[in-house]
Amino acid sequence: MRNGLNITGVSESVHEYRDNPEEAVSDFRVVTPLPAPGEDIAVSRTLALRDGTYRIARDFTLRHRLTLDGGSGDPTPAESMLAAVAACVLTTKINGFTSRGVSLNSLRTTARARLPLGADGAPAAGAVLDALSWSTDIDCDAPTATLRSINELVGAFSPNHQSALDSSPVEVTVTVHAPGGSEVFLVEWAPASPAETDGRTVAAEADVVWEDGSESAYTTSLTADGETRTTDPLVVDQAKQMLGIDKGPNSQEILLAALTAEVAGLLRRDPALIPVTGARLHGSGRLDTRGMLNVVREVPSRFHDLRLDLAVDGDPAHGRALAAALGAAMSRAVLPATLLARLTVAVEMTRDGRQEVSGLTTLAQTEAVRDEVTRRQLAAQQG
Repeated sequence: MRNGLNITGVSESVHEYRDNPEEAVSDFRVVTPLPAPGEDIAVSRTLALRDGTYRIARDFTLRHRLTLDGGSGDPTPAESMLAAVAACVLTTKINGFTSRGVSLNSLRTTARARLPLGADGAPAAGAVLDALSWSTDIDCDAPTATLRSINELVGAFSPNHQSALDSSPVEVTVTVHAPGGSEVFLVEWAPASPAETDGRTVAAEADVVWEDGSESAYTTSLTADGETRTTDPLVVDQAKQMLGIDKGPNSQEILLAALTAEVAGLLRRDPALIPVTGARLHGSGRLDTRGMLNVVREVPSRFHDLRLDLAVDGDPAHGRALAAALGAAMSRAVLPATLLARLTVAVEMTRDGRQEVSGLTTLAQTEAVRDEVTRRQLAAQQG
């Protein structure tokens, strides 16, 4: 046991994943009922996840405010996306240092970005989070070479960071449930063409502080016109079966809740929803440990297979209109556009106020890291 984690069984798991690949796959799900017109809050709930052949109960609530100047103290979806990136980076680092035998005294990761605004002061339709970066402050006795090595590996294997670097499409559907059965409608969407703006942005930030094991606390903030609004601390953790203690949602669930909340907020006023009831937006995504541990080079290390499904009760005759409405909401949303883009992310690591790592990460760079890891693994297997 080190840093509150017991990862002695990971090496045995690698062999199991090669022989039984279905055990390596984890599917995460959340559901967000569409808020009523005029409501300023979207409330998401995590659903049971499938980890290999096991079903794991997950029941956490995540709240998001749907306007930048809303009255609640909840994070906006953009803030939660940054929290999801920072928390994923932090967790990957904890696992990396623990596997190297390094004891951590403290660790925190802060993710930052700028959210472009439209002429109406709301997030610009189809905009991408700009100037995405994350920085880590660490207190440990590891040599600088170890810090740099871990940081490089985190860039390649942190699933949510990889989702920002790579193009991560979101498959979207509408499912209409009727007494005679259900019908599924595919949704076509693309980010809206950028409109001319005056260049205004708000600065978003998420700060994640390690507590113990896989548990961390995070706060988020938005700064606009010199004023900063900060949320109260929230918990991020893993399920017990995934080396956690099950105290809160994990970083993938936070990302899915942010994604569904943003789209639900944009969709809620559409008149196409009038003939239906019980509208709820389901979000899902997949982690494959074979990619995260580089057991199989072809498997992505990023959070992938992202899906949104608008489930409604009503007449399937309304399905195409609902699909068009959902496609329009997707085109205006910031988070799907950000996931679809391939970003360059600035990274930094400091210790005792001294910069240990600084630079830019790109998909090409992290793919080269994975290639080198693969080469070393093959060399080790061949003796």
